[in-house]
Amino acid sequence: MEGHATRVVVWDVPVAVQPGAEVRVKIGVKCAADCSSAGRRVEIRDDEGRIVASGHTGDTPLPGTTALYYSELALHAPVVEGLHAREAFVAAAFDDAGRDAAHDAASARFQIRTVRASECRLKVVAVDARSHAPVQGAKVVVHPYHTLTNADGVAELRIPKGAYRLFVTGRDRFPFRTTGEIDADVTIQAELDEDFGPSDAELWS
Repeated sequence: MEGHATRVVVWDVPVAVQPGAEVRVKIGVKCAADCSSAGRRVEIRDDEGRIVASGHTGDTPLPGTTALYYSELALHAPVVEGLHAREAFVAAAFDDAGRDAAHDAASARFQIRTVRASECRLKVVAVDARSHAPVQGAKVVVHPYHTLTNADGVAELRIPKGAYRLFVTGRDRFPFRTTGEIDADVTIQAELDEDFGPSDAELWS
């Protein structure tokens, strides 16, 4: 008997964590035929194949889904700074007789980024370059950290001391870029010019 295809999904992985910190992620398992995946064993393996966390999916599917069963697993981030590969794995599930695989094994890869401690607060105030009105929903990035400005055009990131490169982008606006060194809390005003696109005359010239 050919087993039903299984899909594994991973979410709630933090953008970045300090080395050795506890990380909690959610691992979901879904059968292509919408069978129950309750009670299936899920594992997280490191880049050498060692199991670093394990558990079992719950008895009820994730709210808003038809058959996505999940487990929240805790593991510790690597102690070395950098980007580290991890694999979420679910073994094949067999029928009641234990002979045929009713559901296939499956896996999904994800990454954990470890960084130095975030010691400084970088506050960004995004405004229109002409009116100085706040720009809501602008994307603020200091890699690997990112967030969006609120209704007041304000966003805050916690970042490590040292050199940084800031990007602020908004819909239909030219990007704002700046670089610098940070060793204490800083506020930066990002003035965003509107990008109206080419005029009819430019398009037809």
